[in-house]
Amino acid sequence: GGSSPRPRCTNGTVVPNPSANAELVRDCVQLLTNKATLEGRITTAMRLNWSENSSIDTWEGVTVTIGGPPQRVVSLDLNISGKTLAGSIPSTLSRLTGLQTLNLSNNEFSGRIPVGLRALASLQVLDFSNNRLSGSMPTDLGSIATLQTLHLANNSLTGSIPTSLVDLSNLRSLSLAGNRLSGCIPNALARVAQNDLSAIELPFCDPVTPTATPTVTPTATATPLAPVGRPIFLPLVRQ
Repeated sequence: GGSSPRPRCTNGTVVPNPSANAELVRDCVQLLTNKATLEGRITTAMRLNWSENSSIDTWEGVTVTIGGPPQRVVSLDLNISGKTLAGSIPSTLSRLTGLQTLNLSNNEFSGRIPVGLRALASLQVLDFSNNRLSGSMPTDLGSIATLQTLHLANNSLTGSIPTSLVDLSNLRSLSLAGNRLSGCIPNALARVAQNDLSAIELPFCDPVTPTATPTVTPTATATPLAPVGRPIFLPLVRQ
């Protein structure tokens, strides 16, 4: 019983100049607090090297802004060669508000995609593909206005595609195939340049209206002298 002691992120080792990097200290606390949840029941060799005794910029999968202060964790990329994490995605990752990339792909994460990721107001890449995630897609994913890449393919997600995704005006790449989705595909998602909508095997929500035959403006063409048939021979008039 009892709660775990708060990670010591102000010891001057893990975060440089902690008094000037208060937000990076908070990021450090979040990562160390969630480390065991992300790892799950895996062998010691698979565990992340995150520690109070090493600088945060040497941690696997963690990228910190260069320069500063103040500094932030801007990328959490746990698609690490040779490691397979088998935990769940903590909802408190939404407190890493400096994140621009959150990549948990190619692991064995299970459980649901947490609600609240809309708090990641600078997020550009969200990649949870190739895991064992279940449940429905949170509708608040459509509130991450900066999002350019959303990859959730090859999980066990169910339910419908949130119509809120059509609000992601900066979205350039969308990958949702390989799940157990139902319902229909919001038509506006077809505008996303890179998408795998054809592989989802669901109909579009609105019938696709056939493209009207364009009106062709007649152009000047040579008019035949007579309908095709017997040739007409004009008499040769001699002067």
